[in-house]
Amino acid sequence: MKTFYFVSLGCPKNRVDTEVAVGSLMAAGYQPVDQPDDADIIVVNTCSFVTAARSESVDTLLEMAEFKKGRAQRLVAMGCLGQEAAAELAASMPEIDHVLGTGNFDQLPSLLQGGDARPVASATFLPAHAVPRVLTQSAAFAYLKIGDGCSRTCAFCTIPMIKGPFASRPIPALLDEATALVEQGVKELVLVAQDLTQFGKPGRRNLMQLLDGLEAVDGLEWIRLMYLYPEGITRPLMARLATGGKVVPYLDMPVQHISDRVLRTMRRGTTARSIRNIIDEIRTMVPDIALRTTLIVGHPGEDDAAFAELVQFVQDSRFDHLGVFSYSREEGTAAATLPGQVPESIAQEREATLMEIQRTISAQKLANLVGQRLKVLVQGPSEDHDWVLVGRTSRQAPEVDGLVYLDDFDGDEGQFIEVEVLDSTDYDLVARPLEEGVSL
Repeated sequence: MKTFYFVSLGCPKNRVDTEVAVGSLMAAGYQPVDQPDDADIIVVNTCSFVTAARSESVDTLLEMAEFKKGRAQRLVAMGCLGQEAAAELAASMPEIDHVLGTGNFDQLPSLLQGGDARPVASATFLPAHAVPRVLTQSAAFAYLKIGDGCSRTCAFCTIPMIKGPFASRPIPALLDEATALVEQGVKELVLVAQDLTQFGKPGRRNLMQLLDGLEAVDGLEWIRLMYLYPEGITRPLMARLATGGKVVPYLDMPVQHISDRVLRTMRRGTTARSIRNIIDEIRTMVPDIALRTTLIVGHPGEDDAAFAELVQFVQDSRFDHLGVFSYSREEGTAAATLPGQVPESIAQEREATLMEIQRTISAQKLANLVGQRLKVLVQGPSEDHDWVLVGRTSRQAPEVDGLVYLDDFDGDEGQFIEVEVLDSTDYDLVARPLEEGVSL
């Protein structure tokens, strides 16, 4: 029996693709292993969103290529870098045996048996039927990729060039996949796409229809929404977040900036006023909402005044969770040719400034939770300490937000427990289970 080892880089959507590829290999009789030196086949699911991601992908491929000096017989590059630069990869890295794009990774078994290595024309993999998928993280949660690609024209972004326009996966296929994941023990589904508000057919908003279907999946307890453009967030969706159903009161709404001039340069199609209005409306309709956003600093044209405006916005808005990224100048994007390019050193200083402000805000918000009782989903062992279990509240998304460290608890991942918060740090909580071993 052939063995394989997988490395998954990049975003949660890549993680879903990895799990489908792993499932297809296992269905074909291949056996996964935990270490690359035990593998006959090594697969790297690459990312190429920004220059740093491409560098990480290439470095990882080179690192994995070293194992071909031992047991490994084949090295496969799949994913976004394969889609974007298949010919360059094949020419520059002869150690790579096969290159797959983002729309044909399910064909990995046939490729290993002698099929063609060229990427297919489609840049997305959105099957209208159930496909094998093997979870590669905690069984407590799973990502559900409801669409791929992007039809927006943000000046800084490479996704439309790599993945093409936004396309939605059919609702019946998503419900079948959700049911299969819950049967594997998943308690939380995290919906992901480049923009959830684009989901559905043109002229129709079907996200609510999808949520109706997911609410009816027996055994599913939490549904989390990640990445929704501000202008696509409707009042019916806000009302759904406020109902107390399976859709948790959490919203990931990337705004990227608050300066009207920078927003125009970014081609975001929104304004500072509309962003502030939607934040106010969400917090009015859903008082206990946990809000996450992301910002880009150092975009062309961001002068000191624009950055000062952004600083004030972060201080005033007091987001529960915030990610800040320094602008990356990407070839082929509209922003790459704009005047007013900001030196990288200044962009990094601005990133550090905003994250320090957010660190204080987060620490204050979490300190207010000390002494409170909260519902926590047990996620599994801590990555830092195998003997400590961690979990998350409904206000914490996996991988991007903080954790709840469980004091003196020996339970199972996927279990819901009630805890009392004992302490807090800048981004995490420490809590004591109130009834150890008893699920809510």
